[in-house]
Amino acid sequence: MDHEVSVVLKNGERYDIPLGADDLAAFDAAGARHWIAEAFQAAGLETPNPMGKLLLVDQILLLAQNFKPADYKPLSPEVHRFLCAALLAMGRPSLTIDLVTNKL
Repeated sequence: MDHEVSVVLKNGERYDIPLGADDLAAFDAAGARHWIAEAFQAAGLETPNPMGKLLLVDQILLLAQNFKPADYKPLSPEVHRFLCAALLAMGRPSLTIDLVTNKL
């Protein structure tokens, strides 16, 4: 079964990226969460939560915002890796990362 991640950028542009089993083979769910945590830290991002609690959803949204619109078309290898990790970490067959509403 193929999977899909959609990204809606702040300017309203939408990208629907199909991902096959080969794309997702690089991660399992735990590895995907670990990759996201490391990428979040490497990007120097900080939690928006005033209580300091860092949620996976926050990490995914902030990482998605950290990429440039040009990274989504054509899809850069780093964004491709991020989208695969996000999909697997969330445990869903499809995922929409909406940066307009700041929701998954």
